[in-house]
Amino acid sequence: MELDCTSPETAAISLAEIFSTTEAELLSLLDVIHPCGSNKPIENVIYEQVRGRFGPPGCPLKVTRFHGTRVEDHRLFLQHGILPKSKAIEFIKPRLKELAKGLEAEGDSPFSFSTMAKQGKHDEGPFAFLIRDVAIHAPGAHHNYLQSPEIVEDLAGALLGGRCEVLVKRFQDITKPCLVTFRAESQGHEISHALWYLKLISDGHPSIEAADGANTCFCGNGRAILPDQIRSIEQLPDILH
Repeated sequence: MELDCTSPETAAISLAEIFSTTEAELLSLLDVIHPCGSNKPIENVIYEQVRGRFGPPGCPLKVTRFHGTRVEDHRLFLQHGILPKSKAIEFIKPRLKELAKGLEAEGDSPFSFSTMAKQGKHDEGPFAFLIRDVAIHAPGAHHNYLQSPEIVEDLAGALLGGRCEVLVKRFQDITKPCLVTFRAESQGHEISHALWYLKLISDGHPSIEAADGANTCFCGNGRAILPDQIRSIEQLPDILH
């Protein structure tokens, strides 16, 4: 079974299958659930009521996730997959050093707090979103990875300090936004967020607003997403140009 939040429609189809019911029955139940007033997280209240009506979700469960970034050659994902931080740096840092030639470092990086928060011996990433609209539109406080990957900002800040925006701009000029869709094992919390997503939509919220409110993220914890896990690679219009 697979949970797929490419759109509200795919979310409803996949959740109905996961709970062995119909889309109509699932959406009808979501319409009458009122999760406010409980001391539990909203997504947990919704999940418990859906499970109480239809029984436990089917398993094993795969989840579709969405990784946004910028790259020079999107075909490299088919060779290397999506890499964690320690491996991605081996590709990105030398390229940024090339792009930084002729530029002088000056002042403190505006990304210094971001960089400090990521210090540690453990590896990070790859990261991805559960809901496609978040990866595409970056609503609310979500970072826009299609515009500028955090790892690029952090490395640019380390190289040039306060002048890092010039280097980030050079990186943007030679790259294109890319959305990589892949499948991975469930981490145990995605179904409740997908149900919350549908509930918000059934309550009349616009789909992007619902995605912003209910989204949850994936972290590979230092393990690469392999090429055979990738479903699609989309080159997207570049809003920077």
